[in-house]
Amino acid sequence: MPRVLIVEDDPIVAIELELLANQLGYFVVGIARSFDSARIFASRADIALVDMDLADGATGPRVAQYLSDEFGVSVVMVTGDAEALQDGVLGAIGVVSKPATSKTIENLLHFLKALRNETPVAPPFELKLFSRS
Repeated sequence: MPRVLIVEDDPIVAIELELLANQLGYFVVGIARSFDSARIFASRADIALVDMDLADGATGPRVAQYLSDEFGVSVVMVTGDAEALQDGVLGAIGVVSKPATSKTIENLLHFLKALRNETPVAPPFELKLFSRS
């Protein structure tokens, strides 16, 4: 099962994501609140759910690019300001708007797992994919 990193500075949202991922059988390697804390867990993650605005500012896009480029992590942005990311984020597959339902996160995690296993599967309806040009 892929290992999940949650990059979210709101402790309630982060814990809810962690509990849900654990219930679905995923192993959460950690919760990061900033770019620096995400770097601590980066090498242990396969998948990351990354908010745009973190404790150190709007560093989510920087986190996404770092995780993807340096460690091959499959990254999806999960943010309340999805419109701000309409042009995409380097390293991120796409974006899901918050608040996201448990079913949306479940479908998202299963999609990312299938993508890593190179298994063809349709993306969740709620996931806005970024172009890969």
